[in-house]
Amino acid sequence: MVVGQGVDDRRDGDGRDGALVTPSPAVTMADPPAPTDLGDPSGTSETLADEVLEGEVVGAGGAMVPGGQLGGELAEPLAERVGDYARASRSAATWRAYDADLRHFRAWCAGQPVALVAVPATAVTVAGYIAALADDGYAPSTIRRRLAAISVAHQLARVTNPTAAAEVSAVWNGIRRSRGVRPSRKAALDTSLLSRVVAGLDDTHLADVRDRALLLVGFAGCLRRSELVGLDTADVVETDDGLVVTVRRSKTDQEAAGAQVGLAYGSYRPTCPVRAWRGWVAAAAAAGTPLADGPAFRGINRHGQVGTVRLYPGSVARIVQRRVAAAGLDPADFAGHSLRSGFATAAARAGVNDRSIMRQGRWRSAASLESYVRAGRLFDADNPSGRVGL
Repeated sequence: MVVGQGVDDRRDGDGRDGALVTPSPAVTMADPPAPTDLGDPSGTSETLADEVLEGEVVGAGGAMVPGGQLGGELAEPLAERVGDYARASRSAATWRAYDADLRHFRAWCAGQPVALVAVPATAVTVAGYIAALADDGYAPSTIRRRLAAISVAHQLARVTNPTAAAEVSAVWNGIRRSRGVRPSRKAALDTSLLSRVVAGLDDTHLADVRDRALLLVGFAGCLRRSELVGLDTADVVETDDGLVVTVRRSKTDQEAAGAQVGLAYGSYRPTCPVRAWRGWVAAAAAAGTPLADGPAFRGINRHGQVGTVRLYPGSVARIVQRRVAAAGLDPADFAGHSLRSGFATAAARAGVNDRSIMRQGRWRSAASLESYVRAGRLFDADNPSGRVGL
């Protein structure tokens, strides 16, 4: 099962749905939105990552999980390192997403007329759960993501995985056929719309200067929101040809092999990513917080002071929505991913070949790119409706 993107919402439909199969240990989820615009959370409750390592994920009668078993056989310092590496097998965002989905499943099980066991669960329990989700209006992408969390919890607990059962597959396939799997995507913020948005920014306001750089670097680099806020200042290097941006880790590069992306000078000063980045660096320094090292994009407090903590991935969506609203667009139509999809759409419309778009956006296959570029090529030179003499 490949986990779809999107937050836990009944209107969520950003993911892609396919056949129900058991996810591999490398399966990941989209980063959930964060509650503020200023940095990492100050603290979180115990997550599934902690539970599986302490042997607590399984209910009464269940087997202990790998982390707890290994830790009990080793000296404490080494056992701690085993736990650290096990947690690092997935990103913190993935553990948080798994945790939220598993908590929802547990709450549903506990709320039934006769309480059900969540882990280890029976196939009938899981089939009933996803049927209830479908009846409550949850999108197929959300249901599939919940199944992924349940599957991973059972794999880590070394108990029978109910999501692989024929009963669950049958119900899942019925949901897909009944509800459909066409994702409801956010609008692409293409070049014309982005130009309209940044035209309203005031370069005498520090937040506007930062947001211009964030929007244009994110767009030209075809960056995911987690990649954009994950940049450090040292990852953005200005050269004679433009900016060389080093993406050290991404959704499709969890082992941090890294990739470099080139951002060329723009033809117009207001929409040039190089000049926008240069302006943000200069403005931050003038405000008393040089971006010599540390996060490239940071929060700004109400006193106009630049912080030291990087923005959340969810901050990108809020910045995009705030800026498109100021430009007279409906913010509900856009999200952080609108920058990445907007670049792919604009590049396809400009006649850029798929290979070049894939290289810039670091897509691994043309199939994964197709949905992004299709809209940009609806009215290309080969569109037959304009060539039949109407």
